[in-house]
Amino acid sequence: MAYTAINATPCAKKPIGFGQNTTGGAGGVEYHVNTLKELKDALQNNGKPNDPKIIYVDSPINGYYYDDGSLMTAENLAPGFTFEKYINCFTEDGKEWLGTPECEEIEKLRNKGMKPLQNQIKVKVTSNTSIIGKGDASRIEELVIQMGSVDNVILQNLSIQAPNDLFPQWTMNDGWNCKYDAIVVQSSTNIWIDNCLVDDGKRIVENEPIYFGENIDRHDGLIDIVKGSDLVTLSNNRFANHRKTLLIGSSDSYTADRDHLRVTMYNNVFINCWQRMPRVRYGKVHIFNNYYYADNFRSYPVRYHDDGTVSLTHIFLGLGLESNILSEYNSFNYYKLNKFTNSTAVILSNYGGYQFHDNGSKYNGHKYNLDALAKKEFELNVESTKAKNLANGGTNPEWVNENFTTNTFNPNDYYSYKTIRSIERVNKLKTSVPTWMFEDSSDSDNE
Repeated sequence: MAYTAINATPCAKKPIGFGQNTTGGAGGVEYHVNTLKELKDALQNNGKPNDPKIIYVDSPINGYYYDDGSLMTAENLAPGFTFEKYINCFTEDGKEWLGTPECEEIEKLRNKGMKPLQNQIKVKVTSNTSIIGKGDASRIEELVIQMGSVDNVILQNLSIQAPNDLFPQWTMNDGWNCKYDAIVVQSSTNIWIDNCLVDDGKRIVENEPIYFGENIDRHDGLIDIVKGSDLVTLSNNRFANHRKTLLIGSSDSYTADRDHLRVTMYNNVFINCWQRMPRVRYGKVHIFNNYYYADNFRSYPVRYHDDGTVSLTHIFLGLGLESNILSEYNSFNYYKLNKFTNSTAVILSNYGGYQFHDNGSKYNGHKYNLDALAKKEFELNVESTKAKNLANGGTNPEWVNENFTTNTFNPNDYYSYKTIRSIERVNKLKTSVPTWMFEDSSDSDNE
């Protein structure tokens, strides 16, 4: 692995927003890597992991291949385990776990296989680092890029495929659950993720086999920003073909997130993602000039169940507990639903959030009063939550006593920015982001 000292800034542009002071590995040692081992070694930076460094990914890297070139499988991680045996430990409808001694042993093996899986696929990014790719020429597959308790990191020009969990878990009440996100930002600050493609790659959920009435979902999130992380900018990225896309704040009970989770999102493209774009708890989140588009999921935007209940399958924005969200000049598009009836699910859903304001966004090219939609969703959630707790003797959460407000934070108190006010120009992001996917694209108007 070759490296040379440099004194140049790795990026030709700077981030806008809460991550504005992020410089990554500027002025540090340069590495060019082609394998997973080289990437992990470069992050340790010859015994000085927190010194500045710029890591260029020159070739595709797949975390499921060991250094010797052999393929990691569930069977070699946990000998005796097979996915078929795991499936056979449920009743045919998936509503009951059989609990036989053989099935209990299979469950032990499933849990046993997780630790060596994590050790192989987790890439622990260190502070003062830039990781820069060449788009699909250096595609990162089957890895978790983890920023845990670090500061000052840039991810740029990367093509990242969400990892496939070899040990997904079926739960009777919640369907398929997985443990591994493509990118995790945890207890970290000054993070800039720019000009990247993050998607499910070739293994999209809709192409997976169906068990218990659902396609196997081996993916968790694309990006999680959690546990007190702060000062983050996401710009010029493309998120595609994923269910649980972008989470900001992992739990209502994690109140330490208050006064953290400040995130700016601009010039991002979301293509056929199901929900969480983002789903926010506690954070101050500024979302401007992003393009949202969906056209191909079954039963969009709702799913009707045999028992008569209805669940939402598609939600662009999720307004969670104590979230403070400003949306400006975003383009929301789902042409199969031109008018709202009794649900605003396509644009937003409420999970206890009561601070939201929108300036100038459009849905399918038309103006909508998103503030009124957000207020309606909040009030419906308050009503249904109170009714549910009254019926089962539960205690109402404090947020049901709040009043919806459009008085959100002012980004100008934190940074300077400008918006593109033409939604037609915002729509062009679909064919220009990330830039390396499109031969004739130029730098964003916001840069």
